[in-house]
Amino acid sequence: MRVLIVDDEPLARARLRALLADCRAPGSAAPWALELGEAGDAVQAMAQLQHRPWDLVLLDIHMP
Repeated sequence: MRVLIVDDEPLARARLRALLADCRAPGSAAPWALELGEAGDAVQAMAQLQHRPWDLVLLDIHMP
């Protein structure tokens, strides 16, 4: 699964990265999120979205 994390706070992105790294597919040792992307603002997020498909976007709802 490809997951894009969009948050203006670097610590929040790091925490989400760590949580996703701990997630495993049922019955598997492989990580649930095989590819992670990050964006610190809407411009970076749009650039990420235009360059590759994502299965899930975790989006902060309180960003400037």
